[in-house]
Amino acid sequence: MAESDQRPSPVAGFTLVGFSGHQDLETYLWPLFLIVYILIVLGNVSIVYMIMTDKRLHAPMYFLVANLAAVDVVLTSSVIPAVLVRLILDIRFILWSNCFIQMYLFHSMSAAKILLLAVMAYDRSVAICTPQYYLSLTRDAYFIKLAGFTWMLGLASFLPPVVLISIFPFCGSHEVYSAFCELLSVTSLICTDAISVIFLNVVLNVLIIFSSFASLAWFYIKMCKSLRIHSSEQKKLLYTCIGHILVLSFYFPSLVLYFALFYFGYSFPLIHVTSAVVYVVLSPLLSPIIYILSAKEIREKILKLLRVRKVFPHAGSTAAIEGH
Repeated sequence: MAESDQRPSPVAGFTLVGFSGHQDLETYLWPLFLIVYILIVLGNVSIVYMIMTDKRLHAPMYFLVANLAAVDVVLTSSVIPAVLVRLILDIRFILWSNCFIQMYLFHSMSAAKILLLAVMAYDRSVAICTPQYYLSLTRDAYFIKLAGFTWMLGLASFLPPVVLISIFPFCGSHEVYSAFCELLSVTSLICTDAISVIFLNVVLNVLIIFSSFASLAWFYIKMCKSLRIHSSEQKKLLYTCIGHILVLSFYFPSLVLYFALFYFGYSFPLIHVTSAVVYVVLSPLLSPIIYILSAKEIREKILKLLRVRKVFPHAGSTAAIEGH
């Protein structure tokens, strides 16, 4: 790179490389992203609506599911609409302020999501292992406070690194090798030594991701051990974990792929961009489907709504579904 390219320069914004160089691919991507985004919003908003309006679903487990759905809507909405506009209008430039707002929402909602998944595992652990305490926790609105804490912690955790990055000088072409602004990609454009940003990012990821993963593992190990000593009724509660386990099985691989391919992705930018997009859309798209299929009360609510609107007038019960 020329010496002039290495000098700090005023930054009005950044150029998002995204899927540039693959115009044929972009032609098919924008309608696909549009359909996926509509499905994500409709699915997750429907989950929130059903849980908030049905008294049978006013339980800690479903309250946490509603919070997870709300986080997914905010997380996806911070990325996909902007990507759609750029694909349709062929706009690669993003304003400096918009870039950092997008970065903040993306990372803060990602942190809130993984913390909520850990809280959901804690909820099932208490219900299965120590049911005598579960009713008291529910009565004291403990899980409402816990869910609120995950939102506040998520919103607060990535504010310092985003603010810190914003005060650094940037060099070169200001090209972000992603379809949206993310901390890792933007940090690579900093001219000076960015060790403080990198260190802070590593610390936050270790504290949030690995602590949440360790908590998840501990709660599920505890639940599995309890099967030997508890009643058959308590063992049946383990089936209520199926939806949570399926969400984790899609979320964590996409998260690992996103981080693992970051440095490898600069040799093949399309791979890095694809991994980032998969992380944003895969779990939010599948979560509503998983919880609809795995939660009896939510299935019954949907079938009731369909019968009222005479979409499927003969859908009298979920007995057929329960039989499988």
